Amino acid sequence: MDTVVTITEAKSNFSEIINRIITRKEKITITKKGRKVALLTPMITFKKNKEDDGLIRAKGTLADIDDSIDEMVDLIYAEREKEISREVNL
Repeated sequence: MDTVVTITEAKSNFSEIINRIITRKEKITITKKGRKVALLTPMITFKKNKEDDGLIRAKGTLADIDDSIDEMVDLIYAEREKEISREVNL
């Protein structure tokens, strides 16, 4: 169950909120002036989500980037050499 509390309520009942997260595995959304500003979630949920994200997920997707980067750098240097409005030290 997801619960929404204001920042004032969270401040006043912080220990209770933490206990609800630990015991009931609740996700608590904190709002300020009606806008969602933070999410408190059990660590177990965070750890599960973290395993699916990040660089491990992207592994292998950058294998062909070396050639592209070399081409981009060559193009940048070529364009900089053409620049006449200011001195460019290469």
